Parts: sequence; C-alpha cells; structure tokens
Amino acid sequence: MGSITLNRLILLFSIIGMVISGQLWLSHSTGFALPCTGSGCDQVANSRYAYFFGFPVAAFGFFYFGTLVMMALSRLQAPEQWQTMNRFIVGLSTLGLLAFIYFTYVQFAVIKVSSPCWWCLGAAVSNLLAWLFALAGLRSAPEGSISTNRELRYGVALALVALLAGGGFAYWRSNSVTQTKVETVNESKRDLLLRKGDVWKSGNTNAPLIVIEFSDFQCPACKQAYQLVEDSLMKEHGDKVMFVFRHYPLIQIHPMAWVAASATEEAGKAGKFWEMYNSAFKMQELTIPTLIAEAKKLGLDEAKMKNALENKEVHFDRIFRDYEDGSKLGVNSTPTFFVLYNDELHFAPGTGGLMRVLNENPAISAYLGKPVKMPESATTK
Repeated sequence: MGSITLNRLILLFSIIGMVISGQLWLSHSTGFALPCTGSGCDQVANSRYAYFFGFPVAAFGFFYFGTLVMMALSRLQAPEQWQTMNRFIVGLSTLGLLAFIYFTYVQFAVIKVSSPCWWCLGAAVSNLLAWLFALAGLRSAPEGSISTNRELRYGVALALVALLAGGGFAYWRSNSVTQTKVETVNESKRDLLLRKGDVWKSGNTNAPLIVIEFSDFQCPACKQAYQLVEDSLMKEHGDKVMFVFRHYPLIQIHPMAWVAASATEEAGKAGKFWEMYNSAFKMQELTIPTLIAEAKKLGLDEAKMKNALENKEVHFDRIFRDYEDGSKLGVNSTPTFFVLYNDELHFAPGTGGLMRVLNENPAISAYLGKPVKMPESATTK
C-alpha cells in the first residue's frame, strides 16, 4: 500500500473521529440526545468521566483528531518532511490510543453501561485505524509521480464536506429532539394530563402555569431534568408554578425504572412520595436493597416496601395508567414535558424543549419574570 494511500486513510479516519467527537461535544454541551441503541450513551454523557476541568472530554477529542487531520494535510505541503511528520502522527495517535483504551475501560468496568455508547466506540475505532495506518507508513515515502498539491486540495475538500455534513446533522438533531408544539387544550387532553387532580403535584396548586413531566427514574437525562425542575424552576418560581410528575418507565432499557416508580408510589401511601422521588433521582445505583434502605431512613414500613418492589402488581394500575396516558399524548421518550398556560398546551421534549417554552414564549416568560436557567450542578460533572 503506497504512502499516499496510507495518508488518505489516516486523513479519512481522523476526519471521522473529528466529526464523531464534534457530535458528542455539541450533545454534551447543549443537552440534545444523539441516536443510540440503549442507555449507554446517556450513562456516559451524565457521568463525571465525560468532563475534564469543566469541559466535555469530547471537546478535547475534537481538537485531538483535528490535529491529526492538520498533520496529514500539512505533510502534503512539505513532502521532504514526510517521515518526520509521520513519526509525529504515530506518537500522537499512540497517546490517543492509550486515552481511548482508558475511556473504554471506564465505560465498561467503572460506569458499567447497560449497553455500549457506540459513538464513543466509533471514535476509538477511528483512532485505532488511523494509528495502524500511520504505523504502516513509517517506512514509506510519497511516490515521485504523485501530485501532493492535488492530494492536498482533495484532503481539504473532504474535511470541509465532512465537517459541514456533521454540523448539519447536529443542527437537525438538536432541533428535532427539542422541537416544541403548541395547541389549544381540550378537555380530553386536560383529563389525560391531570386526571382531575389525581396526580402527584407540588408548588402552587392554584397557579395558572402547570408543568407536567413524564419521566423515568433510571434515565440519566431525567436526572438532569430533575435538577432543572427542582434546583431552578421550583426553587426560583415555585409560587408561580404547579409541577406534576407522571411515570413513564422505559423498562426495555431501564429495568429498574418500574421498581423505582413502585417505591415512590408505596412511599406516597404514607405521604412521602416527594421524599422518595428526591432519593430515587439522587441515588448512584438503583437496586431493591438501596430503595429499601432509603425507605427505612424515611421511616416507612420495610416489609410493605419490599413487597411493593418485588411484586409488580402492587402498584401496576397506577404506574401503567400514567404510561398509557403518556403514550396517548404522544410521549415516546423521557423526559417529555407538557406546559399548560392560558388554555394553550405546549409539547416540550427534553430539558431543551422545556427551557425553550418557558423562556421563549412571551406570555410565559413575562409571567415568570426571569428566565429559567440550567443549574450548574446539571451541567458540570
């Protein structure tokens, strides 16, 4: 395999790594979710390992791969420095390889993801291939008949097209997962949302602004939403808002979500729903023993709690009612918010959608008086 071909491959996989890292950087910074096959992406994004000195690790990956791209392009301008530059590429990509080995270990052995973050693995594989092709090129030099200037133009064009495509995808994805909708609420939808008051609610129960959340206790994005709701919205505007919590456990990817929902319902029978709600979202690990231990701290009957957690039927009707209502309303992911104000119903997926409705709707923002901000605790790990 010729040196120019090897350089093309190094350039290609470095660009792929750069695009993947850029997607992850934007996703972690703005809160929009990338497509993923399970909860692994969320688990990684919401772990403390996703940030370094307050910045997303993916941002460092973006500039790392960008440096490899620049090296692969720059040696086309100075073929006489080909081998020297190749050794730099090998050295840098070796450091990158070690970093990706570490983060892959963290993903599976420390965070213990329930499913892989394929975006992270894609970046790791891209780096591995770039490293292998750089090793293969240690003893090769560009053929004299090859136009390195032409290769440089092709390389720059490829990098620009890939970055523009990646940026376009990120923009489309960000809008699609935070796109809000508004309609005039009718009585049937109001009943589905509020169940004539037979729901868990906090704040000012007479407030004209009602925020309803369909949520999953094992969903990392829902934990971030919990921080937004409790540490910002209700803390700063609790006298102006009624908050309603509805269950929407995604048991296919979050097997403990239904169990945690049962724990809050059992606690609710003793008047301590919100205490268990807080505990469930703050737990590092959701298990039956940790939930029972928390019930003991709250002064709840341990035997009843254990029965409720081990027997799905105890609170099945209540939890499934919420899930079924959410599905009828168009919920298919968590967290999903609905905002009721002046007979208008706003559909707001994710924390980004909720903040868009609360801060960009003129009537709602004027009523609140000041913007709802994502608390620092939800953006730094």
